[in-house]
Amino acid sequence: MVFHFPPISGGGVVVIIELANKFAELGHDVTILTPNLEWSGKKYEPTLNKKIIVHKISTPSKSNLKIAARRCRDNIKKKGIELGKQNNFDFILTIFHPFHLVPKAAIDCGKELGKPVLIKIDDAIYEKAKGIKKIQRKIEKMYNSKTLQNADKVLVMNDFTKKLVNNYYSVSNNKISIVSNGTNLEKFYSHKKNNNRIIFSGAMYNHRGLDVLLNCASRVIDEINDVEFLLLGDGPEMVKLQEFVKKNNLSKNIIFKGWVEREEIPEFLASSSIGIGPLRITDVTKGALPIKILEYMASSLPILAMNETLPEDILKNEVNGYFIQDSRELAEKIIHILKNDDLRNQMSKNSNEMVQKFDWKYVAESIINEYQLIIS
Repeated sequence: MVFHFPPISGGGVVVIIELANKFAELGHDVTILTPNLEWSGKKYEPTLNKKIIVHKISTPSKSNLKIAARRCRDNIKKKGIELGKQNNFDFILTIFHPFHLVPKAAIDCGKELGKPVLIKIDDAIYEKAKGIKKIQRKIEKMYNSKTLQNADKVLVMNDFTKKLVNNYYSVSNNKISIVSNGTNLEKFYSHKKNNNRIIFSGAMYNHRGLDVLLNCASRVIDEINDVEFLLLGDGPEMVKLQEFVKKNNLSKNIIFKGWVEREEIPEFLASSSIGIGPLRITDVTKGALPIKILEYMASSLPILAMNETLPEDILKNEVNGYFIQDSRELAEKIIHILKNDDLRNQMSKNSNEMVQKFDWKYVAESIINEYQLIIS
């Protein structure tokens, strides 16, 4: 049971599609329940395994995602119970988001059907707020605490997130297991890194820290005049970022590619030299694992990211990249890597070796193992 689903795009949707396909490849029948939403943005149209059945459920306020996220629960719950009685599901898996009620529908279905419910938390644990929204967040916390506490298992990315879920939502540690995200190692590959292209792939929101990247550009260009900063994706910050580039005469070296089809991303990554993840550090983003980072690694890219925003088994400082504090240090590390071919090649090799354990197959098998532990 999920809220975000194609044609909606984004990292969370990629997680759902990749996991569903891997479950199917492992021989399991997969049924997906999701609200039937109206989506006017760029459309993501992935290929699904034939063993996957998708039910798009009629939802009130389907053109307004924020409202639909709260009003979709009853219809999904009703359809889930109906299909569960027909098909005898083994377990129910859902993706957590603090503003969506799909996890609550999953809990209700599991209780009615007598089936285990596993809730996977990828990144957004909660969001701080001020004023009237602070009251709303308190209500959401009460609601989400009960939902997570009633799950048979809560799957988180790392120890930091485990502590956060335990402390903020009062979920007992014995209910929380660490299951990372993954990447499709068959889709991503590497060319020989002989250019000076720096790449970012993802939505352009303020918390993604792209201003940190752009603020370092002039220093890098002064040292390496043919360097190229390639930005894939769009979002609410894109116009402001483009205006900054134009104002500072950086258009020759900073390229906004805009939205690209998901199938095109591997080629862009393969032809780049460094992957950037300038995510701002907050209580919510600390220790997160964006899908883009694993894709950078699968493409044999050294990684540069803000301090404390990635787990140590993803980014090992001076091994497959560097943690950085600000734009000045980011510029220094970019220049250092691009001017040292041996270092660049070794970091590229290390990234690719480190990502091998994050294949989606292992993630899917880990989730199935968690289910088996519940029923044993």
